[in-house]
Amino acid sequence: MNYLVLIENAQKELPHLVNESNLKQESIKNIISIRGCNHCTQTIEQCVKQSHPSLRPNAGVAFSVEVNDKERLVVVQEVKKTYSRILNVDEVIKAIRTALLEEYGLQIYAVVLLKTGSLPKKSDRKIDRHACQRAFLNASWDAIHTWTINPQQDLQQLQIDVNALLENVQMYVQQAQFKVS
Repeated sequence: MNYLVLIENAQKELPHLVNESNLKQESIKNIISIRGCNHCTQTIEQCVKQSHPSLRPNAGVAFSVEVNDKERLVVVQEVKKTYSRILNVDEVIKAIRTALLEEYGLQIYAVVLLKTGSLPKKSDRKIDRHACQRAFLNASWDAIHTWTINPQQDLQQLQIDVNALLENVQMYVQQAQFKVS
């Protein structure tokens, strides 16, 4: 399989979802597909860490898990030590969910907030994405807080997602009409 062709095609077909400079540097394994759209994990992680001041830079990971035959987004993020005692987890979860919904139209299935230094790392000091995914699936984190969407929220979130997608389509159509004029 020619990965370069896949990347070039993704750049042409999904320029609004995939930052071109990030995609050239991303390996295929760091691209996740949620609801039929491809997303670079690095851009998701960047959005998450900027969503709230309590979140440590370069100390988060995004990956997908299969839930009811659908790929769902999971975010695992370390919290700065200075916030560990005064952390308002509801505020942080809401900030992360809102940022990803507004920026990429993404619904999060789960958020895990960890203490500083808790993310598993490889020998090269990079975050071990697969170890994070295994820890999530096995519920083996020593987490500050774990949030998972419930079915009722899922239905409400689906309506929000549909509305956000409709707005994006309307905006795209308006931009296309403006370019034609």
